[in-house]
Amino acid sequence: MPFANTNSLTATDMNNVLRGLYRDNTNHAVTGTASETDMASLTITGGTIGATGALHVVAAGTITTATDTKRIRVYFGGTAIGDTTAVTGTGDWFFDVWIFNTAANAQRCLVQWGNHNAATNINHDYITAAIDTSSNAILKLTGTLANAADTITQTVFDVFITQIT
Repeated sequence: MPFANTNSLTATDMNNVLRGLYRDNTNHAVTGTASETDMASLTITGGTIGATGALHVVAAGTITTATDTKRIRVYFGGTAIGDTTAVTGTGDWFFDVWIFNTAANAQRCLVQWGNHNAATNINHDYITAAIDTSSNAILKLTGTLANAADTITQTVFDVFITQIT
């Protein structure tokens, strides 16, 4: 719903605005282990998104050391909705994720991710999920190293919310 250009902003208009829900832009590193490790985690309280709302997640960081593979994943409600698979070397990575509720227990997810290997190394995926957002759901970012001497660092984890009324 567009804003009326002749009226004052209303509460309904404000409910349709993308707004910040959470920000963690401190560094969280995975190193010294080859186990999948949480870098960022947020509990989305039941009912926060609404039956037709959406979450927008932006995450980014770096990978360093060796040529062994590193894997970064985004989970929502226990379901992996984004996965870089295997990235190597030293450089940067990012996720740009939209999670759209079509009902309180049905989502459509658009996930884009990329890494440093080439300017054209940007991937995308579209998936559907059945997470009950009327209950609490965990949104998290994890990292897995093939070589415990490597490092994955999350430097950006921002979550925005849109509620459509």
